[in-house]
Amino acid sequence: MSETVKLWDEVPGYAFMEEIDVPEMHTWFLDGTHSVPPWTPLFGWFWIRYCSHGTKVGCDHFSIPTCKGWEMRYLHGGSYNAFNIVRDQKDIAEREVKFKVALRPWVEDFDGLWAGYKQELMGMYAKLKELDLDAASNLELYHYNYDLIKMYIRMWEIHFLGLYASLIGWLLLETLLKERFGITDQSPEFQDMVRGFDNKVYQMDHKLWEFGQTAIAMGLGDIFRDVKSTDIIPKLNETPKGKQWVKEFMRWLETDEVGGWRMQRMNDFTEPYWLENPSAPVWVIKGFMSKGTEYNLRGIREELEKKREAAIAAMLARVGERDRDLFAGLITLAGKNSMYSEEHDLYCELYAHALLRRGYLAIGKRLTEKGTIDQPDDVFFLNPDEIDRVMMVPEAHNLRYITHRRRKAWDEWQERPNPPMFTDRGSLEEAVGNDLLPSMDPIAIKVVVGELPVVKPELGADLFGLCACPGEVEGIARLVMNYDGLKDVKPGEILVCPGTNPAWTPVFGKVKAIVSDSGGLLSHTAIIGREYALPTIVNTFVGTATIKTGQRIRVDASEGAVYILDKDK
Repeated sequence: MSETVKLWDEVPGYAFMEEIDVPEMHTWFLDGTHSVPPWTPLFGWFWIRYCSHGTKVGCDHFSIPTCKGWEMRYLHGGSYNAFNIVRDQKDIAEREVKFKVALRPWVEDFDGLWAGYKQELMGMYAKLKELDLDAASNLELYHYNYDLIKMYIRMWEIHFLGLYASLIGWLLLETLLKERFGITDQSPEFQDMVRGFDNKVYQMDHKLWEFGQTAIAMGLGDIFRDVKSTDIIPKLNETPKGKQWVKEFMRWLETDEVGGWRMQRMNDFTEPYWLENPSAPVWVIKGFMSKGTEYNLRGIREELEKKREAAIAAMLARVGERDRDLFAGLITLAGKNSMYSEEHDLYCELYAHALLRRGYLAIGKRLTEKGTIDQPDDVFFLNPDEIDRVMMVPEAHNLRYITHRRRKAWDEWQERPNPPMFTDRGSLEEAVGNDLLPSMDPIAIKVVVGELPVVKPELGADLFGLCACPGEVEGIARLVMNYDGLKDVKPGEILVCPGTNPAWTPVFGKVKAIVSDSGGLLSHTAIIGREYALPTIVNTFVGTATIKTGQRIRVDASEGAVYILDKDK
């Protein structure tokens, strides 16, 4: 019976079984970038199955020479990843020929291809919003379960096409620069060439900043300063000017292409999206207003754009005329990471997960009304196969024996971190060397798992990570494990966290440096740290376990080193 439960519980067929999975793939790496804190079973069912599928579609489309995609398994709310490495040299050579052909359209017209895929995504999302979920019949909700799955499959396919294209450009550029000049992507001259790009997230942030300035001009600044974020909209609605501001703000949330469909937490269904909880973007506005009327996000972009143009010009002069076109094309493609990293999160994960939350809460509400579960969000502890079984006649079923057990287990997972790896190799270095690096998969190496930090004992640092953006600062640490903790961050503190996602972007304007447990040089934390010109260190692995809120620390990002200056606290 125990084996049956392991195979067919939260994510059927995708449960991690050490005795089976480790001999098959040798090493499984925890995706600390996305699955910390641990996921609910419903979210895990979707991500594990279809994110994995998306990697295989991306590798197949581009004929990635050394990787055919990822395998993913679910354990205690965590995602464990292994890589289908191509090791046969003849196979690699054949795939390289197709690879060059498949990559060319993205080099020539990345923006045009992405625009077409955004249109496809928005069409799918619009179709899903047509159904009145409260008035829907049981049969319509039964079909809606599968409509959501179909949307999610296609979202991940689109997601990885753009991601692989831009990341391949980055990896190829770094390889050439390392061979010719000894320059890696941790070098300032590399990073200056690939930052300072505008995108939809920054445009939204600037719009929120403008809403704050409008509130000040209307004489509403005191409300934002003195009232809690959750109470600001009710307080504004007590006055004519406040009502006018709220009306314009809500109109923007409802009519902007993606504005209201932005999840607070990208990687689960447990927190609301902006239309569902407008106090979330109001909190962002409140934070912008606290920086004063002179704070302008576009000013940061303009300075980085100047540095980028100068860095690219210097590099192209250095490579010589014969290779100039090759390097220019790769620099352009690598630079798309900054834009695509943020935009694809908005149009892919954040929007899709908002629609999944909306759809499954409606299904949960129906199951609650019929006595199948206790409350609507208990649906997050079921999976779509179990929903399929009961949806047509929910009153005939009681699924509490599932939801009670899984919710209790999920609560326990929050207090018990998943191990970073399962392997039959002799060491972490051997596991990475045999089961990650040979894949040459740019997403694994540069985003999710990341490269190993170089420990420099002569520096006497307490922690080492990867330099995502150079610089050296001292300050008070603020440990933040999830989105809710962002409200406690004070201006000028150093953020210490597991990792970040687009919902966290506004806090980058408050802090003076970032230290994260996970992520490579193209993780969200790394990219936004560069875009805000903040000293940023990623992939420390144990930053949140080592540093406490209130400790004074020194971050020497150029060396990837963190020093705890008052260990007694």
